[in-house]
Order: sequence, then C-alpha cells, then structure tokens
Amino acid sequence: MSPADVTAREQVRLIEDRGLSARELLVACRERAESTEPVVNALVTLDWEYAESLAAALDADPGLSPDAPLRGLVIAHKDLLDVAGVRTTYGSPLFIDHVPVVSHPIVDLLAEAGTVRVGKTNTPEFGAGSHTFNPVHGLTRNPWDPTRSAGGSSGGAAAALACGSLSLADGSDLGGSLRNPASFCGIVGLRPSSGSIPGFAPLDDRLGMSTQGPMGRTVDDVALFHAVLVGGAPSVVAHRPKRLLVSVDHGDLPVDPEVRRVVAAVVEALSDSGWEIHESRPPLDGADECFQTLRALGFATSLGALSEEVSLKATIRQEIREGLLLEVDALTRAVAEERRLRSCWDDFLGPDEVLLTPTSQVPPFPVGEEWVREVEGRNLGRYTDWMRSCSRLTVPGGPSISIPAGWSAEGLPIGIQLSGARNRDRRLLEVAAAAEEVLGTGPRPPLEALAACDPASLPRGPIR
Repeated sequence: MSPADVTAREQVRLIEDRGLSARELLVACRERAESTEPVVNALVTLDWEYAESLAAALDADPGLSPDAPLRGLVIAHKDLLDVAGVRTTYGSPLFIDHVPVVSHPIVDLLAEAGTVRVGKTNTPEFGAGSHTFNPVHGLTRNPWDPTRSAGGSSGGAAAALACGSLSLADGSDLGGSLRNPASFCGIVGLRPSSGSIPGFAPLDDRLGMSTQGPMGRTVDDVALFHAVLVGGAPSVVAHRPKRLLVSVDHGDLPVDPEVRRVVAAVVEALSDSGWEIHESRPPLDGADECFQTLRALGFATSLGALSEEVSLKATIRQEIREGLLLEVDALTRAVAEERRLRSCWDDFLGPDEVLLTPTSQVPPFPVGEEWVREVEGRNLGRYTDWMRSCSRLTVPGGPSISIPAGWSAEGLPIGIQLSGARNRDRRLLEVAAAAEEVLGTGPRPPLEALAACDPASLPRGPIR
C-alpha cells in the first residue's frame, strides 16, 4: 500500500517511528497527484521543490520540530487563504497576480505544527457557490466520477484528499463549504463552532458566521487537525450521544430520494447498534432570511468596491448589489434573529445530544450545471437554495461535521451531517467517531480509472 493511502494519523506514527520519511511521504503524494491531477484539477500554484526542501530538512534533523503534532504531513491551503509570498488568487482574474505579504494565522499554525506545504487548493471565485470552477484555475472534478461536481467552495481540498494527494487540508465554511464537498467526495469535513478558530478580525462586527476548519479522510484525522487549531488533546474516544435527533428534511426542504434512502439506512444501522433515535425538527424558522441578509452584508463589505466589475461571476455581483442595498432595519433584524436562533439552539440541543440531517440535499451533480435548480420537483430560484441543509445549521453557531454515509444508485458518495451544541466541538467529534465505527470510513476512489481517463473526453464546466 502506498503511504498516500494510509490515514494522516498513521502517517504521523510511521514518521515518528522512522518507518517512513517525510520525503518518502511527499514522493508518494506527488506521484498520486501527478496521476490524478490532469483529470481532477484540485491542486493549484504547486511548488514541489519548496515542499522537498521542507521534507528534507525534517528528515535531516530529528531535532527540528520534534514535538510538532503534524510533523511531515503533506498539506495545501485553500486559495482563499492568504499565504505570504505565494500567489493567492481567490479564484478571480482580478487577483491573478496577487501575492500576500502576511499569512492567515492558520497558515502559521500549520507550519509550526510541522506540515509540508505543496501549494493551494482550488475554489470557486471568492468562494461563492458549492461548485468549484473559476476562470483562473478552471474546473475541479469529482474523483468518484469526473463528470460530476466536487462541491465547494473547498472542492479542491476535498478532491485532493480523496485522491490521497494530501494528508490533510484546510477549508472555510459559510453556507456549507467544508461540509458539501466532504459529502460529494467521500471524506470528512468539520465546520467548528463560530468564533472558535483563529483568524483575522471580521471587517464588520456583525459578520461572525464564516469560519475556517479541518478536512481529512477520517474523523480521527480531523480531530488531530482540529486540536492544532484550538489546542487540546490530539485524539478523541468514540462515544455515542445520549439521544440522536433526526430530521431528514428540516420539515420543509426538498431532498433527493437517493439522499433520503441513504439517511434512512444510516438511521436504521445506528438504531440496530443501540443508538437512541428520536425524530425531530430543528428550531430554524427564519434562518434562511437571516443567513442571506448577513451573507449579502459580507459580500458588500469585502467586495463592494468591485460591484461594477463585469468580469465577476453574476452570482457574486448579485450578492454585492443586494448587500449594498441593505437598510439598517434589515440588518438590525438579521442580527437579532441570529441571536434568537442561537438561543433556540441552546434550548433545543442538550450538551450530550446531536442532530443528524443530510449534509447535502442532492448527490454530486453534473459539472456543466452551475448550481442545482430543481430538487424533488421543486424549482429553486437562487444559487444557494439547494444548500439550505447546511446553511440553516450555520446560523445557530454550533459545530457540524459531514462524514461518509453511503452511495447513490450511480455510485456517488453521500454524507450525513451531525450537528452539536455550541462550543461542544470535541464532543461532536466523539459522536462522529462512534458513527464512523458503525458506518465505516470512506474508501479510495477509482484512481486507476482516473489516471487512464482522457480529460478532453469529459464534459466542460459552466461557461460564463
């Protein structure tokens, strides 16, 4: 078995025990990337020579970062995350030559933890939408079926992880950008509690929903990564919750029949394993409008100066326009509603209870579609409407994690989402680990088929 195919936790152990060198792991990841990237296109702005110098330094000096928890692991940063001295485009031609002078705090944390950085991971333009394509770096394809979306906006991270080109990857999440691609690519993505992850101060104090977070191939890998971000023990013990609350559709969302089938099978498997299951509807009435208002404020705040740039994706221009037109009363209501929904969440979910829902309302969709316009016969008018199974759970501010759960009839990954009480992230990881013991970890995609695929034979992504 290639070192690229073992978990990040096992890679760390092998490097610590001298059964694997950092350079050997890097070579394995590079070989994997070189065989799959011509089709998947998950990694961008690559610098293998820089990574080789980092790995060689770790191998040459055992005293270099000897206690670093991620020593020698191969990583890439999402192309929304500033890395000093490295081109960071945000997926936009407006920033095609942008090179930051200051790194995001997570970049520095991961460097101190001993990681070997190989480059960036692809993202939609400015992270808008859960389908990873942009005019700078192109389309990222799903490694399970390259005619399907890898999700987004952390689609490059999820696809590269699934292929084994990386040990771990960071992502960001506002409306599902860690969770949706994890579901689509058969890996694990954790959206931590709002405000718990180090980062730059928001441009507006009312903007607290967006967060960075960890992605990995197993819950244990994500727990290892999460501990680096927030401190604490680097592993968790699987422990099921006192009660598992279940809502397949939040009471009113359209959900693809294949997703419904997988969720039902998961609930049955967990029940058969002794989990106490209760049907429930989360108290999220009003979350959609609250989310959309504060999301629009975020776009106007960060990108308002670009509102007339015709090169921007149409959906981004729409978000900016709506944000610039927001009145004070609407913003005041949205902030109050966010506060109310967090209080309702605290009352709804006890410290040892977890909510299970679908991660995504649909399986991975064709790459030629910019976004999902219909689910269960219901027309969706906005590019974020099909993501509400995630975006609603952003608003209360608690942690949510997507783990692999099953397969569509076409063999596409489908994940479930587990959501916990605010600031009980570690407890949620324990529950996710217990669920993983029942459901199993995500297998490796058909890499040989990917390597043999002719990219020119595949359908193109959205054209704009």
